[in-house]
Amino acid sequence: MTTQQDAISIPLGRPVFVQALRYTALFDQKPFAEALLIYTDNGAYKILSPGEEHYGSYVSYTDPAENPRHVIFLSWPSEDWGRNVASHTLTFNPDSAAFTQVLVLPGSPVPRSQYGYAVPIAGPESVDMTASWDQVRDTYAETFEELATLAT
Repeated sequence: MTTQQDAISIPLGRPVFVQALRYTALFDQKPFAEALLIYTDNGAYKILSPGEEHYGSYVSYTDPAENPRHVIFLSWPSEDWGRNVASHTLTFNPDSAAFTQVLVLPGSPVPRSQYGYAVPIAGPESVDMTASWDQVRDTYAETFEELATLAT
């Protein structure tokens, strides 16, 4: 029996907000302390870290261009999650730059908590959506160093 997988094309939209993240408590299967999170104007997102790059959809309780406070993310099926999806709910405290994250994986009855620090990247419209993690890390090195200081 032959099966055919359907494919759809989803436009990513234009970046409207970008955050550099520094995790201080990590999910053991994703031990990447740094990440760059790109929000687009149509509810799609992209996240890059030293060991993953995937896309998904998000819903923000506030305008994402105005420094989001509480956001629900649903990844699209990717190699990063074994061709499956994952749900992340992040709550940001702009006064302390701290965030908390609750990760829910399909078939896993226990959510996993993570946390760390997040700061916005100026000029989200200039973010290169095609950049690799190494390019992103180099471009925003000063911001990631700021986050490392916050995390100590």
